[in-house]
Amino acid sequence: MYEDEDNKRETLKSVFIKIVLVVLLIFVLMMLFPTKGFVTNYVDEKVKENSGSDNFNNNLLAMATAGSGYFTSSRLPKETGEKVKMTLGEMYDSKLLVRFSNVNNRTCNTKNSYLEVTKEENEYTMKVNLSCSDKTDYIMLHMGLDGTQFPSTSTARCEFVKSLDDTWAYGEWSSWSTKKVNGSSTVQVETKVSKVQTGTKQVPHTVVYEGGATKMYLNGSVKYVCPSIYDNAGVYDSAVSCKQSKTTYTTEPVYKNVTYYRYRNKTLNSRVDTKWSNCDDEELIKQGYVKTGNEN
Repeated sequence: MYEDEDNKRETLKSVFIKIVLVVLLIFVLMMLFPTKGFVTNYVDEKVKENSGSDNFNNNLLAMATAGSGYFTSSRLPKETGEKVKMTLGEMYDSKLLVRFSNVNNRTCNTKNSYLEVTKEENEYTMKVNLSCSDKTDYIMLHMGLDGTQFPSTSTARCEFVKSLDDTWAYGEWSSWSTKKVNGSSTVQVETKVSKVQTGTKQVPHTVVYEGGATKMYLNGSVKYVCPSIYDNAGVYDSAVSCKQSKTTYTTEPVYKNVTYYRYRNKTLNSRVDTKWSNCDDEELIKQGYVKTGNEN
C-alpha cells in the first residue's frame, strides 16, 4: 500500500516538471520569434517612415518641374540681382500643381514653400523650397543667361531639335604682311599703311655771314676792301657789305610708305540647336522645336 502511494507521488512530480518545462519552452519561443501582429506593426511603421520621405522628395521635384515650365524668358528677372518669387499657394491658385496629399498627418506651409528665381552675373538660379510640418529642405536649378527655360527635374526627358538659319562664320585673322592679298566673297582683307625707314641722307644747310668792308686810302683815294676770306673779296670805291657763306650737313632718315595686309576666311555654317526637356514642353514646340524620339 505504501509502495503505491510513493509511486503516485513520483508520477505527479514527473508530470509537474514536464508542465513547467513546456511553459518555459513556450516563453522562450515567444521571445525568439515575435508574433505575427508584432511583425506586421513593425513593418507598417517602417513603410510609413520611408514613404513619407519619398513623398516629400516627390513633392519637391513636382514643384521644381512646374517651375521649370513656368519661368520661361518672359517671366525671368531682367537686371542682375533682381528676384521673382512664387509661393506654393500661388502655384495652387494658378493651377500649376494639385494640392499635396497628407502623409502621416504632414501639412506643407503654402507661404514658406516657394520658388525664387534670381538673375546672377552669369546665370539664372531657381531655389525650390518646401517647408512641411516634419521637414524643410530645398534644391537649386541653374540655367545660362541665353536659355529659354530651366532644365526640368522630371524623370522623363526628350530631345528636341530646331534648324537655325545658315550663317557666315569668320576664322582667325592672319598676321600682318607686306604680301598683297585680294579680297573676295569668302576672303575678308584689311590694310594699313605705315612709314618705314629705308636709310639715311646728308642734308646741306647754308649760313651767310656778313661784315663791313675795311676803309683804306690808296693813291690818295678812299677805297673799301673785302678780305679774301669773303666770297665778294675785292676793292670797292664805295662802302659795301662783305659776305661769306658756309655749308654744314646733317644726317636725316629716309622713309617710305609701306602697305600691310591681313586676311581671314569665312565659311557657311548650317546649324541645328538641340535641347533636352520634359517631353510635354509646349514652350519649345511653340518656338519651332520638334521631338527626335530620343528619350532618357
